[in-house]
Amino acid sequence: MRNAKRFFKVLVVLIPILALIAFGAAVGARKWANSGASQSPQKNRLQSVDNLPPVVSDIKGIEVISSFIDSNGIANITVVNKTGKAIIGLGLASGKMTFTDDNATAQDNPKPLVGREGSYTFEIPVADLPPNQPIRVSVVFYDDGTEEGDSAQRQNTHDERAIQKEKRSH
Repeated sequence: MRNAKRFFKVLVVLIPILALIAFGAAVGARKWANSGASQSPQKNRLQSVDNLPPVVSDIKGIEVISSFIDSNGIANITVVNKTGKAIIGLGLASGKMTFTDDNATAQDNPKPLVGREGSYTFEIPVADLPPNQPIRVSVVFYDDGTEEGDSAQRQNTHDERAIQKEKRSH
């Protein structure tokens, strides 16, 4: 009888300890499995933005000279102007995303954004770029009033210029 009581006491102490060990192992295994799963998509995501897709120019005389992603996750795309004209607005397109830097949006008599033979660097957060889509220099607005490139993006730029000019006049 005494051995039975002793066995029962040991069992009462060991069962909760074994349960705690099993619980701890289950929680640890789950955290380990989740950390591996969460790193995998993140690793794939980082790999997709480690390098920019091809960057080309649709505009004759605008040459892409470099493109890279800096340590802050910003795409730096540098172009040089070999058109012989000063540029007041320049735009990129990638998939359905467009980005236009246009001095005529903020100024009635815009100063050149890029001089003749000058260079310009677009700085765009990589998160704003669609994955696996080529990036194109798609529009240019010259200081002489001429323009080239994608007609829809040019029209959107003209619309934005009109809106901003209206705001400045009030």
